[in-house]
Amino acid sequence: MNPRNISLQQSLQSTESSLQILRQNLSQLPAQPDELSATIKQLSLIQFKLQSVFKRFSLPSDKLISVLNHEFLTPLTLIQGSLQLLAAGKFDSLAEEVPYLLNVALRQTNKLIRIVRELLAYQQMKSGQLSIFPQQCRATELIKQASQVIELSKRHVQLILSIQPVCISVWADPHYIILLLSHLLSNAIKFSPTRSIVTLTATSIESGATPYPKHDLYIPETDFVLFQIKDRGIGIPPNQLEKIFDCFYQINSSDSRPYNGLGLGLALCYQIVKLHDGQLWAESTLGAGSTFYFTLPICPQARHWWVEIQTKNPQCIYYFGPFETVREAISLQDAYLEDLRQEQAQITTVVIKQCQPKNLTICLPDGVKEAEEVSTQIF
Repeated sequence: MNPRNISLQQSLQSTESSLQILRQNLSQLPAQPDELSATIKQLSLIQFKLQSVFKRFSLPSDKLISVLNHEFLTPLTLIQGSLQLLAAGKFDSLAEEVPYLLNVALRQTNKLIRIVRELLAYQQMKSGQLSIFPQQCRATELIKQASQVIELSKRHVQLILSIQPVCISVWADPHYIILLLSHLLSNAIKFSPTRSIVTLTATSIESGATPYPKHDLYIPETDFVLFQIKDRGIGIPPNQLEKIFDCFYQINSSDSRPYNGLGLGLALCYQIVKLHDGQLWAESTLGAGSTFYFTLPICPQARHWWVEIQTKNPQCIYYFGPFETVREAISLQDAYLEDLRQEQAQITTVVIKQCQPKNLTICLPDGVKEAEEVSTQIF
């Protein structure tokens, strides 16, 4: 193993940790304005770390070095400018601008975190060290975390998420799947026109079945989950559809290209899915939008127990769980019933059973930060 690779990976990991701390500190402002000076000093240290990483990162062309330099400098400049304005205003004289400036700093910090993670994963992939540590992950939680780090409000794009069934779990490394989902969602939003819709669906598929027979795909012998990210954006030219998963490939590589990026994301996505024994592919119509598909193995697990409570006024079905045993569900059902009675809900039936709750549809319109459960209440 090359010692230089180890040192560079450690530098990237240290930089990512520092950026995570910066994001946490920014989220506490302006409640703790005295911490602003410490946050500005911290940003200077991060800037030094990023410059050190950049100097040691070898790329195959001067063009890519220029792209990487731009991707680092632009977020740093915006974060630094926002914090300096806050420091100059002492929070009071800039009271109306504080939320906006903090939002800019947080968004750009998230962008830097994604860039550093992509570079770290690329370096690990390049050195043959990219490995995963799979575990049981609920699809709803992975999608929720991925949707929290993307820039929804920037382009005023409505994001609609659908998971069928809601309690579906995959056998995957959560760190890399969140990176995968956030990149595909960010791409879909970035290439979509203002006020358009991006949809993400996750559906369990039985072994031996494929909803897309026109593709020459490997069909797993076990059940799997099919993820689809669909946009109504600019689309991908047919002659470039097979190249988009190559490292550093960009459809428009000119200096005047309207969209930023390293050209690493889709190559990393492909490797991440491959390591999970899944498949990643895309369909696109130029000028009408693109759909990216990928599969992950479903988590082999026993059906869980749920407390199902039906009410009227409002007419609704509540699912509380999941629970590993029926005894656990019974021991907690009274508390759930009491909570609903305090809300003056009229309870009609209470059943404890092993089931798959109804499909959950989540809608995240522009400006909404938390997921709104529309069809079924899941606890």
